[in-house]
Amino acid sequence: MPMRQPFLVTLSFVLLAAPLHAQSVVSEAEPDTIVVSASRSPLQRTQVGSALTVISSDQIELRQARYVTDILRAVPGFSVTQTGAIGSQTQVRVRGAEANHVLVLIDGIRANDPATGDEFRWEYLTTANVERIEIVRGPQSSLWGSDAVAAVVNVITRTGSGSPRVTAYAEGGSNESLNGGMSGGTRGDNWSLGFGVERLETDGNNISRTGDEMDGSDVLSASASASVAASERLSFDFGLRVIDAYSEVDPTDYFVTGLPTDGDIANEGSRAYAHAGTTYQGKIRHHLNARYLDTTNDNLVDGVRDSSTEADRLTLSYQADIPIRDHLLSMAIEHEDTNFRQRGVIGFGDPNQDQGMSVSSFIADYQFHARENLTWLLSARYDDSSDFDNVVTGRVSVAWQLTDATRLRTNVGTGQKAPTFIERFGYFPSQFVGNPDLKPESSTSFDIGIDHQFGGDMASVGLTLFRQDLKDEINGFVFDPVTFLTTAENRTDTSDRKGVEIEALVKVSDTLELSGSYTYTDSNEINSGVWTRELRRPRNAGHISAIYQIPDRRTTFALAADYGGTRSDVYFPPYPDPSEIVSLDSFWLVDLTATHNLTDTVDVFIRLNNLLDEDYEQVYGFATPGRTGYVGIRADFGR
Repeated sequence: MPMRQPFLVTLSFVLLAAPLHAQSVVSEAEPDTIVVSASRSPLQRTQVGSALTVISSDQIELRQARYVTDILRAVPGFSVTQTGAIGSQTQVRVRGAEANHVLVLIDGIRANDPATGDEFRWEYLTTANVERIEIVRGPQSSLWGSDAVAAVVNVITRTGSGSPRVTAYAEGGSNESLNGGMSGGTRGDNWSLGFGVERLETDGNNISRTGDEMDGSDVLSASASASVAASERLSFDFGLRVIDAYSEVDPTDYFVTGLPTDGDIANEGSRAYAHAGTTYQGKIRHHLNARYLDTTNDNLVDGVRDSSTEADRLTLSYQADIPIRDHLLSMAIEHEDTNFRQRGVIGFGDPNQDQGMSVSSFIADYQFHARENLTWLLSARYDDSSDFDNVVTGRVSVAWQLTDATRLRTNVGTGQKAPTFIERFGYFPSQFVGNPDLKPESSTSFDIGIDHQFGGDMASVGLTLFRQDLKDEINGFVFDPVTFLTTAENRTDTSDRKGVEIEALVKVSDTLELSGSYTYTDSNEINSGVWTRELRRPRNAGHISAIYQIPDRRTTFALAADYGGTRSDVYFPPYPDPSEIVSLDSFWLVDLTATHNLTDTVDVFIRLNNLLDEDYEQVYGFATPGRTGYVGIRADFGR
């Protein structure tokens, strides 16, 4: 693993002189928060009919969270699955949907990786330089295209504001972990600059149930942004985020146990997200943007590259925001070119291939403010693909503020997920044969909810009922009697997902805040004519948190408990025994963070994860970390 001491030692010296603000109890974002992900143009939070969660940088700091998924576990409808150690493959499913049915945007850039089945690599996403995270649940394909079937997660990085400011932290702890980061920025009359860098390194834990080999990881993230106003009407903005990651994994023992076993296997990955755009503000607001994604994924065996996949995607778009009295019509055109490359050792087949596809899209999004307290969001999208039949998706979203305390919301829409390059063209020539005739998956989703506040903003509760029907679901484990290999096919039956989300927040006092959420998900598909529960989706999941600030305002405690209910998984024993469905036990993950203001300039903190030392698995056979602890220092220059 790469050397870490110079980076963290330098950062530790920097920390010793900085001012840091006193933290306060942080609740959910204010009602008038401007949201940029729920429509093609920004609008107020109370005007969004979809189920919405906004996570601020203050909330991230209270938890001292290092990975974005550490925070997502608390979001209603979200289920996070990790294959063992910190930094290992992590999947996020929303409302029982597939892992590649969640679209991730990083500053508006489509970040799902075409080279890994269109899933986002969550284990690479640290909280470095993150200002806020907007999560819109429900179908969003009419706004953002393929992959936005169950939700959109938009990660927004910090930009410069006010006088020069730099925030930095360093921490160390269990399993030889050393973490550190720095971010900052500044702003002038007509320009701004921002930057961030973070490195997380750990020796990790043993992924397999047996043996004693530690499986470590190392993630380095860096980002930069700039904006300039050339005039009162014309502005430009630029952004770049790069990631370099390494993680050790264990191979599967196919001959004796069918489970992970110690071995010298690792993954290396790199990511680059870049965007450049300009806005001209006249009677009609014009946006012109270019967004670029580049990914590389290398599989190492005994330190030597065994195989790799790569992808790049360029998206060009133009959007016009047209005011119509008190309403707003956004019209957009997009063109997207995606390339996929695979390299590997030629054996029983040739895995080496180069593929590509393009999509041209036309989008219309209408914000209709029927009254001061009633907002309709109407959107439609037409996707013209080079490889599939054309797809039309739509959405109707309504938010109705009944009283100052009560809001009704509903959302109905369609979604689509294009087949992946791997499903169409294969990956392992001796095991899997691609199916180029696959068609996109399509869904129809509906949710309805109510939000109510008690005593002003002293308490709030939200309830959402949801349902999704998925058609033409792609089954990637179909036996081909001609080749005796596995292939992919569209199912002829409909998969069904439905459930309920409940969330609540109570400000007990100026120093104590309690919150919690619960999600029930019933996710089923038809196998051999029988309805069966889908894998790795717990029916019951929840979260409880408490934030307490000692009256002198110098010490804050944040307690978070995440509950994962029982779930089913599949186990593949050695040949010739057939696969079997197994059940994974429920578990509680309890984390505690204590932050103390040493002075007005420096904070120190203690972070304890898996406080109860829970022994659990989220994927069958993959051991997860036990109790871990970390101590760190955090500072803020120029706040």
